[in-house]
Amino acid sequence: MANAYDVVAVYFPSWHANDHYQAWYGKGFSEWELMKTSEPVFPGHQQPKIPTWGYFDESDPAWAAREIDLAADHGITTFMFDWYWYSGVRIMEEALERGFLQAPNRHRMKFCLMWANHSWGTWPAVTNIPGMRATAGVNQGQSLWLPSRHNMEDLDRVVDYCAEHYFHEPNYWRINDKPVYVLWDIPHFADELGGYDAARAGLERMQERAQRNGLPGLYFIANIGCCDDNPYCCGYDRVPTVHDLGFESVFAYNIVRTPNYLNLPNEMPVVPYEQMIASHQHCWDQIEKWGVPHHPVATVGCDVTPRWHRGVRFPMDYQALSYEPIVVENTPEKFGELCGMALRQMAKNPEPRAIWLNAWNEWSEGMYLLPEQYYGTGYLEALREAIREFNASLVTS
Repeated sequence: MANAYDVVAVYFPSWHANDHYQAWYGKGFSEWELMKTSEPVFPGHQQPKIPTWGYFDESDPAWAAREIDLAADHGITTFMFDWYWYSGVRIMEEALERGFLQAPNRHRMKFCLMWANHSWGTWPAVTNIPGMRATAGVNQGQSLWLPSRHNMEDLDRVVDYCAEHYFHEPNYWRINDKPVYVLWDIPHFADELGGYDAARAGLERMQERAQRNGLPGLYFIANIGCCDDNPYCCGYDRVPTVHDLGFESVFAYNIVRTPNYLNLPNEMPVVPYEQMIASHQHCWDQIEKWGVPHHPVATVGCDVTPRWHRGVRFPMDYQALSYEPIVVENTPEKFGELCGMALRQMAKNPEPRAIWLNAWNEWSEGMYLLPEQYYGTGYLEALREAIREFNASLVTS
């Protein structure tokens, strides 16, 4: 019997060559090239990460089929694809349109979109921060290649495109018969449209456009994490605002910061995973105090060194560089513990019930469930065991 909840894994589609990447970086480029050239920055640092399956092309339906089987066999019900739209310009959609949707076993999983409405720049970082001390190294140094801008008319095109290519697919994830649509950066969405009243009108316009496309509407989910100035980088105080805008439920895309983020030593800005687990529980509780349906996230880890400038060494001014500290000791066993916590937290929430996993394949941010040389399929096995134990508890309770 199917579970009465969903297990949603974030899918970051950066592991295939595409026209933008090849124009910017050269023929055949994907983020696999960053993984191949990563280096450890302190003794015992586990870099580079080496995928067990090799540096495969996710836009190939045969590889997508392997991913689907692996995910479904370990309890994942849904891939949430990061989806990029820049006033009609798209990037990296091939993993979904050519890979997942063409896979012969696609029926084994659901999928949905998260409009990742952030600007796109270059990496790895290439420039110095003016005036920064030499020991600090370099910063993100990104050139802005695809700025993210929104307007009301473009929202019509977004819905039209998604309705034509995704929303009517039989395995698109629906809640209350409505296709699920997730938005990444709510403040940016509002700013570009002219404020929160305009953002509310924009979501209403998208609902109306969905109905014109033969749908009952859209089920909006808001990411309330990231881009926030509290110590946890988890915008739980945004919950009532986004709910008022028209979002029916919320989640935090990932939870990687701990209360001591501002006090980590530049000589070794690393964080034990146990502290990150505690941050998850704190953020979940704060999010849920508003009474809005919440989908707890379980974050695998955090290690963004593949995107760092290759000259960075400790000590470094990680805050000035906008670099996240490295999470260590994130073993499969501890991740399984966090998954169990997320499932139990989910059970306290009103329906619809789901947990989020960050991520299926964010290799360059240290968040991945796909098999890797060091732990193999250990993270997935820990997830499956956590699901098994949770389901058993439901039967006996």
